[in-house]
Amino acid sequence: MKKMIGVLIAVACLQANVASADNGGRIDVSGQIAKSPCAIPASTLLAYASQPRLYQAARLQASGPSCSGMDNTRSLTLSQVPGATAGTGIVNIVYN
Repeated sequence: MKKMIGVLIAVACLQANVASADNGGRIDVSGQIAKSPCAIPASTLLAYASQPRLYQAARLQASGPSCSGMDNTRSLTLSQVPGATAGTGIVNIVYN
């Protein structure tokens, strides 16, 4: 009886390894890993990029479970566009 149980355990272990190898080592994830960015007005993002203290204060506020806000960012920069009017530019946001 002990020999039969040992054989069944060995077969079960081998089947688990075959199932993993059959997948080619690839890990499939269903759903989203990251949250989508929160809707923040362009004027607010421009203010954050122009005034680092506002951006640092915004990073302290939790964005909640539904979206990624400023607390989930790594950096926020403002690139000036030649010939554009003052107070405009391209805001680059890097999320964690």
